Amino acid sequence: MFKHLTIVSLFTASTAMASAEQLTLYTEVFPPYNFVEHNQLTGINTKIMESLCERAKLSCTFSVLPWKRAMSLTLAQPNAGIYSTSRTAKRETQFYWVGPLVSGHSCLYRLNNRNDIKVTSTQSLQNYTIGVSRGDVYQTVLADFNLTEGQQFLTYSKKFEELKMFKQGKHDLLIGSSLTLSSQLMNVGMSPDQVTPVFELKHPALVGNYLALNKNTSPEVVTKLQQALDTIKQENLIDPLVDQFVEEDRHSHGEASKVSEQCLNGSAIY
Repeated sequence: MFKHLTIVSLFTASTAMASAEQLTLYTEVFPPYNFVEHNQLTGINTKIMESLCERAKLSCTFSVLPWKRAMSLTLAQPNAGIYSTSRTAKRETQFYWVGPLVSGHSCLYRLNNRNDIKVTSTQSLQNYTIGVSRGDVYQTVLADFNLTEGQQFLTYSKKFEELKMFKQGKHDLLIGSSLTLSSQLMNVGMSPDQVTPVFELKHPALVGNYLALNKNTSPEVVTKLQQALDTIKQENLIDPLVDQFVEEDRHSHGEASKVSEQCLNGSAIY
């Protein structure tokens, strides 16, 4: 997977406009928000960003990189941005922000045969184990729920390792979202009909995906991009993009019906 990302990182796509203002926009492979298909960068939030650049009359270059490198470059380079990123309290003063872009409802899922798992509150999570990618925003969220790393949640640096552990039944719960679940599970040969949603996570760090811009970016550019985003929302152009990249899941999951609407049917937040 890391070799694949190295190849992808060499790929760039440009939205060329007659303007002196130029932006370098970084992202990672994170379907359906941003990913490479047929050697072209695409996805819900990539399409939104292309539209924002066009409407704001900016020249934007897109590049796909591993997340840590993309974040480091955005922090170091003027007129650089990273998109489909969480707007956390720690990051708030590090960037200018445009958004929210599209995100999904963050949820916890169990394997269908784990009928013993009952989650009614964040306190219930003390009784179960969850795997997350090291450095992911969910690591902060779980710690804020007073869960202990190494006990209730384990972190992994290897790609998809938490998914493999969940599939093998070595973790009780998986964190995913209404939009990303299908592509997540596909990486380990699973599908959404093999899991049941048990709880929707609520936390200030899970307010959506954003474009984060280097603080040396012109405030005028930030304003133009936000105005362009507000306009395409007013014109109801977001839902068709979501429908283009996400298939709704209509499976019935019994006692989980209260959270299924948010966690399984591909509903989007923006």
